[in-house]
Amino acid sequence: MIRAYRIVEGRNEPLDGVPSAEALRQSCWIDLNTPSTADRQLVEQTFGIELPTREEMREIELSSRLYREAGGAFMTATVLCRADAPVPETMDITFVLTGDTLITLRFDDPKPFYGFHNQVTKQSVKLENGVSTFISLLDAILDRIADVLEGAGRDVTAVARELLIEEHQGHLNSDEQHRLLKRIARAHDLTAKARESLVTLTRIIAFTGTVRELINDKALRARLKTLSQDAQSLADYTAFLSSNIAFQLDALLGVVGIEQNNIVKIFSVAAVVFLPPTLVASIYGMNFHFMPELDWPYGYPLAIALMVISVIVPFLYFKRRGWL
Repeated sequence: MIRAYRIVEGRNEPLDGVPSAEALRQSCWIDLNTPSTADRQLVEQTFGIELPTREEMREIELSSRLYREAGGAFMTATVLCRADAPVPETMDITFVLTGDTLITLRFDDPKPFYGFHNQVTKQSVKLENGVSTFISLLDAILDRIADVLEGAGRDVTAVARELLIEEHQGHLNSDEQHRLLKRIARAHDLTAKARESLVTLTRIIAFTGTVRELINDKALRARLKTLSQDAQSLADYTAFLSSNIAFQLDALLGVVGIEQNNIVKIFSVAAVVFLPPTLVASIYGMNFHFMPELDWPYGYPLAIALMVISVIVPFLYFKRRGWL
């Protein structure tokens, strides 16, 4: 699908249907979302470029993601998407700056693009040219990552609060432990994908700054510098968040380990407490012929009394030492 916009009398005018080659040349932004073969060929023939395939977009080499070719600057970023889903995902988006036109190639619909299209349609964001549109779109992507990281930070803080409250109110049962572990794992996965996205966006911003003929406006260079600072601050925050998540995971595993140790301690004490009566019962259960206690009229009550005393004495000793 092709969604394109051009500027008509200071307003963003969307191009309906399948735009012509002439209309595409006048556009400042062309968005290709899961394009068909015909859509790709139309854009490639109009601008004389070759768009990367989906497999080429997934390559991680820097030279495959940032390069200049046939009068266009090609930049591929890994962008966080479906952050609200149980399992967050990432997608690869290619930005192509050619002349005064920005071409974006993607195979999903992340929230930054969805929201940016709405802003452009409602005229709350004015498109001027391809470079300014590119910078505004990067700004929207960074804003979305910031919102996602803020949510992950709040979730990690909530997990820490639950661990502290449970420490005073009682033990965590297995269901609560499983639930907290899943929340920590999701926060870690979300933070890792956000950090991966920030790394690629930082590279794109740095690459764009080196293309002087693209960023020849002082105001645009200032906006690009601000984006670079924002990306760096978000990267620093992801590092802090990752360390906090690791600490909460260690704390949760520590709580689980303490509870397991308490259970093992109970079994150990029970084994030690019941060992002496087992010894008494074993001795008088041997039934040797020459055992004087077998002929005692009070031999059985005496054996029972020895068993009870052998249980009470270790129990009181452990209780006095604070082991119970």
